[in-house]
Amino acid sequence: MRIRNPWGKSEWLGAWSDNSPEAALYKPELLKYIASLMPDEQFDLGADDGTFLMCYHDWKENFSTLFVNVDFPDIWTGVRFRSKWTKSNSGGLPCKYEQEDLERYAHNP
Repeated sequence: MRIRNPWGKSEWLGAWSDNSPEAALYKPELLKYIASLMPDEQFDLGADDGTFLMCYHDWKENFSTLFVNVDFPDIWTGVRFRSKWTKSNSGGLPCKYEQEDLERYAHNP
């Protein structure tokens, strides 16, 4: 996983970190991956810039919360709200809106 510390300093030092044996072994592939990213997404594999690699197993053992940020184009607009699923607003696949479907979608996590 590629992870970014939003404060920009302090990085993972375990497996797949910048100077780890895993990163050294796969450095050509990692550099190719970095070069394939959009210019504003690229990062320096050895820099202390808050961007680091970590395997999923280590991530789930060390973190309990995930915040996802999507950098939408400037021409997009959006609304952020905090709420919960209810029988009247829960999402799901198109259905006939029978009672069973509405109750199931109301518990959609």
